[in-house]
Amino acid sequence: MNHSVQEALASIGRQLDANAFPHVFDNGVVMPSTSDVAPSALGKETDDEQQRPRGPAAGSRKGAAQRKGTPRRTRQAGASARISGGLLRTAYEAQVASLEKAYPASRVFLDDDGMWLQTQSSVLSGLDYGATFLVALPFVPGAGPRAWGFWNGPGGPLWIGPRHTNFFDGSICAFSPGDNAWVEGGDLTSLIDLYTVWALRHLHLKLLGRWPGRQYSLPPPNEMLNPYYRLVQCKDDELCGCGSLSARYAECCKPKDLRFDFGRLAQEFVRRMGGRFGDRKPPLAIADFAAGEGAAPKIRDVHNLMAPTARTSKQA
Repeated sequence: MNHSVQEALASIGRQLDANAFPHVFDNGVVMPSTSDVAPSALGKETDDEQQRPRGPAAGSRKGAAQRKGTPRRTRQAGASARISGGLLRTAYEAQVASLEKAYPASRVFLDDDGMWLQTQSSVLSGLDYGATFLVALPFVPGAGPRAWGFWNGPGGPLWIGPRHTNFFDGSICAFSPGDNAWVEGGDLTSLIDLYTVWALRHLHLKLLGRWPGRQYSLPPPNEMLNPYYRLVQCKDDELCGCGSLSARYAECCKPKDLRFDFGRLAQEFVRRMGGRFGDRKPPLAIADFAAGEGAAPKIRDVHNLMAPTARTSKQA
């Protein structure tokens, strides 16, 4: 990675730490915001990591940029009200053309229960590889989107995770149900923008060694596992997993987390959650789809088999 790309990544990371959401341009090119003030709640990380219906969408999207290029113009993405189940298909299909303008390498696969989006994002201008997102959008209200991210380097698709992915199917968790970032039936381009910034956070973690931006621990009823969760997931110089907007983990919750019996909490985590942190990974059907070795799974199967009711509170 050249110096300018790394400096842009570091600059965006600093803004995310300050709760300022970056600009996302066409083809999923992320660039630092020109403001030090967060334009919306889109910069927040998840407090549930099980995507569910949300309130009105907030924030704006910038466009357009040629792949790995320079922005040419801007446009505003409007807010979206929640849509009833009978209109979800109409709402999504009506947005395909505008999504393809923002993300030209997008493909749509329909089945009886929903729509698959396969979309590519550049992530950063000058980056040698980008990300591919597979997004399952059911037409039944209440299920919400379920998506997976893969780096599309020369070695073939490489799953983006496990940090901030759902237990245990490795699907993306890019925003909180309570932050009003996106609502089902809402703007699909804004949704892919959110996933793009989530991938950028992973890139920051991979190349600069830390996750940028606000983080949350496990919600009820599993909050008693939070000391274990934070000790495993949070680095000392990252924002604390308690959701703090300013305090680093080492100076916030870590001292009290260390007072707990780590081994006992690890056992309780497995008992309550049904697996270990390292068990997260995409189902084989998703991995095959990403590699071009299989058809898109049925939307019905994705949401029935990958969202068991026994584990409704999942974190990454």
